[in-house]
This record gives sequence, C-alpha cells and structure tokens, in this order.
Amino acid sequence: MDQLKVGENRVVVGHRDGYDLHDRDIAPGDGWSRALYAPECAWPRGAELCVVVEWHPDRRAGSDWFARLEAVTIGLRSLGYVVERAGRPVNPAKDLHANLLVYRMEPDTPPPRRTDSAWTHVPAPRTYTWPEPNPLDTLGGLLSQTKAGRHGARVIVRDIVSALWPPEADHCEHVRWWPTPGTTAGTAYEGLREMALAMWDAGYRVQAQERPLPEIVESIDLLVFRKASGDAVA
Repeated sequence: MDQLKVGENRVVVGHRDGYDLHDRDIAPGDGWSRALYAPECAWPRGAELCVVVEWHPDRRAGSDWFARLEAVTIGLRSLGYVVERAGRPVNPAKDLHANLLVYRMEPDTPPPRRTDSAWTHVPAPRTYTWPEPNPLDTLGGLLSQTKAGRHGARVIVRDIVSALWPPEADHCEHVRWWPTPGTTAGTAYEGLREMALAMWDAGYRVQAQERPLPEIVESIDLLVFRKASGDAVA
C-alpha cells in the first residue's frame, strides 16, 4: 500500500535522544491506510489471502471520504486483489475510519458475487448493560460447558469487525479455541463437531477455515454468526 501511496507511508523526519522521529508522508486530504489481520475462518470461500484495510481520513484537511476510498479501491484492484466495501455502511459524520475487505482468490477460482449493499442490514455496534445478556458472555458460557471446552486449554469469544461478517449475518463473533497441548487433528475435529452442534442448537451457524488442520493443532478459529431474517437482507 505504501508503494501505491495509499498506506501509512511513515518516514523518518528527525532524531531526538538517540531515537528516530517518524511522521507520515501523505498529501493533504488523502488520509492513510493499514492492513489488519483477518482470521482464516472469516476469509471468503476460495480466498488464499485476506486482510481488512482500514482507511483513516485526514480530518485536518477535510478528506472526501468516498473519493479517497475509491482511490484506494482502484489502486488495490490494479494489483489483482478483490476489494469489497464490506460490513456496516460508513457514516462519515460518526465513524472514525472506513474498512475494506481485500483478498486474493486461488488460481482459476472466481470471487463470490457480493455487492457493496449486501451488508446494509448490519446493525451499528452497541453496548449491553445488566441484566441484558451480552452475546459474548452467553456464547462463551455455552462453549465452556462442552466437553471440548472443558478439557481444552482455553476458549475465548471476541467481537470481530463487521467487514468480516458473512453478508447473511446480523450478529457475528470470533471464537478461538486452544485444545490441550499435543492435540491431533482427528481429536480437534471431534471437539469442533461437538462445539458446532451446541452452537447450532442455540441458533448460531459456524464457519471454519477451508484448509485442513495441521497434524498437531495449537489453536482453531471459528466464525460464529446468527443469520438475519429474509426481509433484513433483501
């Protein structure tokens, strides 16, 4: 992205007390972008590489959000990447940044057909106050009651940026499970099946990475989501 002049473009501008001083070499109004890790379970089916590109506007210069996003999109697509304005729609008046889903498909594999409007039903982030149940806690408690969760080293549930949600979801979380050290792929798959059945019974759907697990499994990521109603995604 730095080569395309759409990245962070950090440069050394001076020295103080033996340390380099950095700034960004960015034209006024352009803003800057960075690539963020995306767990493989959230990659579009058939992708061989995927990141979330987070673009930050230059608020001092009053960036034109959508013109800049288009420039970033065109630059990345020129290098052979699929670029989607995935996730909850951007509101320049309220949001601090915008996200793009950027990925490369495996050879001879067409990308999924998804429009930028596929995520318009995604709700805005919200907080939960007692006694209202927080889905993170509810899902974590459900998984900890499974045999795989009880016997594993650890299982945690995290929020995940909406750019990585399946477009049919209206709620989505990222689950990471650490089995006990030395767990083989066969044992891990048995644990995953148990977890998936428990989540399915609770109304959730589960998505795992496409690639097979390694012979010895250290950790496993899962995308756990609830499907929106047909009217919501129409």
